[in-house]
Amino acid sequence: MAQGAFIFINVTGDHTRSVHTTIKRIEGVKSVYTVTGAYDIIVQVETETFQSLGELILSKIRAIDGVNQTVTCLILN
Repeated sequence: MAQGAFIFINVTGDHTRSVHTTIKRIEGVKSVYTVTGAYDIIVQVETETFQSLGELILSKIRAIDGVNQTVTCLILN
């Protein structure tokens, strides 16, 4: 069963555009939005397993230069 989540991202400095562009290229990313408010970017992702979801967040998204903080909300239904 697929694992879906929304990832809320805070970006340092003026990296919002480059982070947005980089995230769009990651396999498993369904949507990327630059937003106003408490977060800079919101990402919808879907992976095959919970383990691959963790890898996507830790090894791919959080490794991007300019990503300062992430908050992940799992999709329940």
